[in-house]
Amino acid sequence: MAISINTRASQTVSLTPQLQQSIKLLQLSNSELEQQLAKEAEENPLLEFEPNPEIESNLTQSNERIEVTQSSWANPRISQDDDEDWGEQYERIAHKQTLLEYLEEQIHLLNVAPDEQSLIAYLAGCLDERGYLPEDLQNIYIDLTSQTLSKDSYERLEKALAMLQSLDPPGVGARDLAECLSLQIDRILENVNTNRDIWELAKEITNSHLSKVGSKDWQKIRQASGQSEAAVLKAVNLIRSLQHNPGAQFERENDQWILPDIVVKLKQQRWIAESNPNAKPRLSLNNEYARILKENGQKKIDGALKQKMLEASWLVKNIAQREETILKVAQAIVSRQQKFFSIGAIGMRPLVLREIAEELEMHESTISRVTTQKYLACPLGIFEFKYFFSSQVSSENGSGISSTAIQALIKKIVGEESPSKPVSDTQIAQILNAQGYNIARRTIAKYRDILRIPPVHLRKQ
Repeated sequence: MAISINTRASQTVSLTPQLQQSIKLLQLSNSELEQQLAKEAEENPLLEFEPNPEIESNLTQSNERIEVTQSSWANPRISQDDDEDWGEQYERIAHKQTLLEYLEEQIHLLNVAPDEQSLIAYLAGCLDERGYLPEDLQNIYIDLTSQTLSKDSYERLEKALAMLQSLDPPGVGARDLAECLSLQIDRILENVNTNRDIWELAKEITNSHLSKVGSKDWQKIRQASGQSEAAVLKAVNLIRSLQHNPGAQFERENDQWILPDIVVKLKQQRWIAESNPNAKPRLSLNNEYARILKENGQKKIDGALKQKMLEASWLVKNIAQREETILKVAQAIVSRQQKFFSIGAIGMRPLVLREIAEELEMHESTISRVTTQKYLACPLGIFEFKYFFSSQVSSENGSGISSTAIQALIKKIVGEESPSKPVSDTQIAQILNAQGYNIARRTIAKYRDILRIPPVHLRKQ
């Protein structure tokens, strides 16, 4: 056997410690950033950190907060000369992304035809708050064809459901608990190399013996599967570790009080985004240490101390870079959503991460980090950046409207209804259809639930 030495050139991506830190800081919220900086300052004497009094008071004086909800969106009256500092009035509730919004965001990124995206989005609108599909697929198909919203075959509807079930969170789109758990196990089996036998046993138990797990009938499961009781118990423990409610993370939590990163103001008939000075991290280099190091010269600096100085400089620069990136993304969002800030949610235009990424010449993953847990304050309230990204609903004339605007239209229709004769979900769908927007009745019902609007029989007076 001949032995030889060859030279080969190849390209690899290597993340430097500085870049890793920059990415980590970008995805932190204001409160998480405060905690991280406090920790860094404790470990590095060359850093000076002053806790943000706004965030501290936010944590300790919750009883003095003022709640501003989505009801204030309807008719904002803001003059050009209004100099109110919306950044200081941070005691407001922020919009929390719903399961349907999260799914629509993913559906828009699927590499499938627009009509297939519409079919998947229709099914997403049929899910309950747990993320399950409670109605039989055959009934949904009949409903679809009866509304003349689709001429798709039943097989295409099944394919659309499979695509929906491939999205996050794992288990979404399941029709029962067994399917929900099985979908999660399939996702795990695609990525694990160890314990595959136990996971495959867990899937067998989930599909065929789930009722016996509830009654703890291990002997019958062992006999049916041909496995030892120890293996069965391991598989059951894995099943219990799975999420039984994929939509749990999107359930409405207690009001979340936050300090916005950005404030939006009206100047010369145009809405602009500015950094909130109250939210800026109070971090700097220790001037006394820096002076001593400078006087002693680089050659006399201890190696460990020199490393601390380098790390401190990196952190200060990365914090500045974080603020600049957040502001750039906010400015790009505000530039596109001018109508929203003027008339409310009904003026929201469709927007995707890729659009902002291309303009700023950044990667979509970077935009995703910036839009998560970053907030802007405006006269309408406080909103997470992600709120301004929504899928597009096509109209008959070829124009598009965002799903957020559709929700606002539903709210407007219900707000104008007669108390003695409220409009049904079917009637709302017909009204929107007359305006050129083909929205399924089940999607109307889902949006109505998101808006916390009761069903028609509960609204009747």
